[in-house]
Amino acid sequence: MPVLFALFSAVLAAGCASLGSTRESHETLVGAWIVTASRPAGVGKNLLTFSSDGTFFRSGDTHPVLSGGHGAWKHAGKEFDATYIAFRFDQSGKWIGSTKTRIHIIPGPGLNEFTGVAKVSTRDLQDNETATSETRLEGKRIQVEPF
Repeated sequence: MPVLFALFSAVLAAGCASLGSTRESHETLVGAWIVTASRPAGVGKNLLTFSSDGTFFRSGDTHPVLSGGHGAWKHAGKEFDATYIAFRFDQSGKWIGSTKTRIHIIPGPGLNEFTGVAKVSTRDLQDNETATSETRLEGKRIQVEPF
């Protein structure tokens, strides 16, 4: 039992130490975000998760005609750039191409918020660009709420 308690204590301490200061947590995208996208076709919602290794994942309200997205992100000065790719499907579920989305993210105005712009390139099965669009983004960090 003492070994289990010591292990639990070490894990808890390491977890608390990895949280860092409040200031540090707001200077990075690492974490989960709910994002409002003001698209040409109307307002939508996405979930973005940015990992510390520079990868990120996107899911959104466009399922089943757009898959989840996989991408990468990096610092661009005090701002961030990201790119992801998702597969496109028609209403019957047939694969018809992909989208490549480039995102520029500006932290703020609040500590757990960002604004941004997404430039979307719609692509066919041969990876030829067939259309483009631009979307405004507003993100809010998903935080743990009391139980």
